[in-house]
Amino acid sequence: MSEADPLPVTCVDPDGRLGPVVTALRTADDVAVAVVETVDDVSATAACCVLLHAPETVSHSAVDGFAQLDALTDAHPEMSVALYGHDIGSMTTTTRAFTHRAVDEGVDAAITMGGNRPELIVRRVKQAAGRETHFQSDSELLDSLLDSFPHQLFVKDDVGRFVETSAHTASEYDFDRDELVGLTDYELLPHDLADELYEEEQRIMAAGEPMLNKVEHYVDIEGRSRWVNTAKAPRFDADGDPIGIVGSTRDVTDEKRQEHMVRAVHEASRDLVRAGDRTEIGEVTVAIAKDIPALPRVQVALVDADGGTLRPVDPDDQRRVYDRYAEWYDRAFDRGETLFVTADGADAVAEWTAADEPAAALIPVGDHGVFGVTTGEGTVDEFTLDLANILAANVEAALDRAERERELERQNERLEEFASIVSHDLRNPLTVADAYAELAREDPQPRHFDKIEGALDRMAQLTEELLTLAKKGQAVGETTAVRLQDAVDEARASVGADRLTVRTADCGTVEADTSRLVELLENLFRNAVEHGSSHGRPASDDDAEHGTADDEAVTVTVGMLPDGEGFYVADDGPGIAESEREKVFEMGYTDSEDGTGYGLYIVKTIAEAHGWSVAVTESDAGGARFEVSDGTVR
Repeated sequence: MSEADPLPVTCVDPDGRLGPVVTALRTADDVAVAVVETVDDVSATAACCVLLHAPETVSHSAVDGFAQLDALTDAHPEMSVALYGHDIGSMTTTTRAFTHRAVDEGVDAAITMGGNRPELIVRRVKQAAGRETHFQSDSELLDSLLDSFPHQLFVKDDVGRFVETSAHTASEYDFDRDELVGLTDYELLPHDLADELYEEEQRIMAAGEPMLNKVEHYVDIEGRSRWVNTAKAPRFDADGDPIGIVGSTRDVTDEKRQEHMVRAVHEASRDLVRAGDRTEIGEVTVAIAKDIPALPRVQVALVDADGGTLRPVDPDDQRRVYDRYAEWYDRAFDRGETLFVTADGADAVAEWTAADEPAAALIPVGDHGVFGVTTGEGTVDEFTLDLANILAANVEAALDRAERERELERQNERLEEFASIVSHDLRNPLTVADAYAELAREDPQPRHFDKIEGALDRMAQLTEELLTLAKKGQAVGETTAVRLQDAVDEARASVGADRLTVRTADCGTVEADTSRLVELLENLFRNAVEHGSSHGRPASDDDAEHGTADDEAVTVTVGMLPDGEGFYVADDGPGIAESEREKVFEMGYTDSEDGTGYGLYIVKTIAEAHGWSVAVTESDAGGARFEVSDGTVR
């Protein structure tokens, strides 16, 4: 059979699973394909036989290609054989193990690729039959390697002369490959460096061990800093004696620069630790980015504590980044996921690989805001994204730390405030109780014990309200839709004053922490009762926080504000003079002998903890009307 004749190939396909091979071979004009079901049917005229090795499935029995190989070898010992492994991954073996076994048992070509690689299947079968003509000679292959390999490859003799090099090595010294042969490092490099390399290579040959991953820095002839990674190994003659070295050098300048930038980001991020507040953290972040070439434009937008709106930290130089992508900043924050904005800014996707040359990456930093980066005219590549993620993580940690410090500061302030209140306000009733206890020892009159009991009651009242104050700065718990009527009923039952009448009008539901809402209402009810009612008596500047107490009944009305964005609590007492209405919410403010000055302060702090505001005005009955707004009533 001549090379011009079609290559006769027989495929042994007992169940159709050799179909990808058959289909591929039939696309080749120079291959004649025959398909049989058993090895016994293989004709001696075939130049190559393709066997199937396949696992058991629901619809097929297992096919043992190696058993067929034995039978074929017995019948046709000179025939070339290719073994096709179908769905090897589902067997109790691996592709590599299957290939090793095929080679060990004399198979000319092990084939495992699918039918989507028909050209490769054809070439492998031709290779098994000895018809593959695309392989080059050893010298041609070596020349191809040395001309095409993108890194430096070199072979030296025992005294450091270049025996062979890659084209890339020669070009580094502005020579051709053949011109570099016979030269040494002494003709190419400064002599002190050539000495180091010579001694290094002599040590490698003496030790008989390779040198791997040696990273070296140098300055090239254009004055640029460069880094290379070098590996060298000794080479030996037939007797095992060292006769030189073989080596490779790869330029790792880009990797080292990236490594240095990552280190610079980490080191610069230490400045974030010293930043005092959110604004300063944002400004430090922008300043860090300005020193990192891969992060030319960075804009941090943080949540406004009042309105929950994102606002850029640096509104001057970098604001244009936020202004251009404001919509996507908001969306990244709302979703809590990084978005990559397209070059025209018209769209954003959550996967970097899905973005067509993304112009910006917007990375949420927890519940604080969004870290945005853009390269200006270029695109956000993978390395820029890595740097941005590192810096964004450090920014988030810094913001978390600043928030914890602010909370700790607030807690310390509450402790100081609490200590001040305790030391000041409990001293007076303690003094009264102590004095009358001394009198009672000498003269146990009932009036002395009444005074002691009154002082103790006063201390109990103070203690209850002080405990409330100690918790006032804590965030409200989980909020739910609370029926205002239910909260009013609970608060009324808690106050328990006989002369208090509570009426409600059109109460809806309020999004609130139930216990704190009840606590707010209790304090307003108690305030109305403690300061009494004096129907028809005009309010004066001396009647602040409800003037004087008496035994008249007090009526309190609770209803929703006209705009539906809050509720009110109104009483029919003497009211509060307009000049005193701001002062009544100050801690410790009272004009009553029995008042603590904490009730309305507690009301204010509970309202603020919910994000509400509270104000006092005059009720229809001439008393006080407290309006709690921004607490939407439905």
